[in-house]
Amino acid sequence: MSTESQTQLKFYFDPVCPWAWRTSLWIREVAKVRPLSVEWDFLSLQAVNSGKETLKDTHFRSEGIFRTMALVRRQYSPEEANKLIDKLYLEIGQACHDRKEDIGQPEPVKAALQSAGLDPALYEQAMQDPATLDDVQQAHSRSVELGSFGVPSLMLPENTKTTFGPVIDRVPTGEDAGQLWDHVAWMMGRPEFFELKRSR
Repeated sequence: MSTESQTQLKFYFDPVCPWAWRTSLWIREVAKVRPLSVEWDFLSLQAVNSGKETLKDTHFRSEGIFRTMALVRRQYSPEEANKLIDKLYLEIGQACHDRKEDIGQPEPVKAALQSAGLDPALYEQAMQDPATLDDVQQAHSRSVELGSFGVPSLMLPENTKTTFGPVIDRVPTGEDAGQLWDHVAWMMGRPEFFELKRSR
C-alpha cells in the first residue's frame, strides 16, 4: 500500500492489559486490509490507578518492558524505533496473554528483545538508567493531556482528544476487521460522538 494515502493512527497501550492486547491484534489485522500506519505509545495503568483501590499488582509488571521500549526509542530513529516497539509489544503480549508468563520478570522481556532482533542486555541497561523511567512517565503524561484514561486509546491526526476503545472480546480478521475499523474511524471523526457501550 502507498504510504502517501495511509491513515496515521496513534495507539496507546499498556502491555499488561488484555483488552488493549486484543485491540492491538485487531488493529494489526486492519493494517492488512486498509491503508493504515500505526504509531505505538505508552499509557501506564500503574500511573492511572496510583493511589486508587483499582491499582493491582499486575499493573506494576509493565515497568521493565516500558523502560526497555523507552530506551529503544532513544537509540533508534523514530521510524525504526516504532517498528521495534511493534515487534516487542507483539512478543511481550504473546508471553503475557497467550503463555501467561509474568512479564514483570526479566526473562520474558529479554526473550522478547531477542525475538525482535535486539540485544537482551538492553533490559538491564534500561533498568539501570533512571532517564528511561522519566521517558515513560512523560509519554504517559502526554497521553493523559490528550484525554486518555485507559487502554486501548486511539488518536487520529485530525482529532484533538484520544478515544478509548474499542474494547473487543474476540479479534476480527480480514474484511471483518476492516469494516469494524471503518465504523470506529467514522465515529472518532464525529465531534458529537461521546460514548457507546453495552453490558458484557
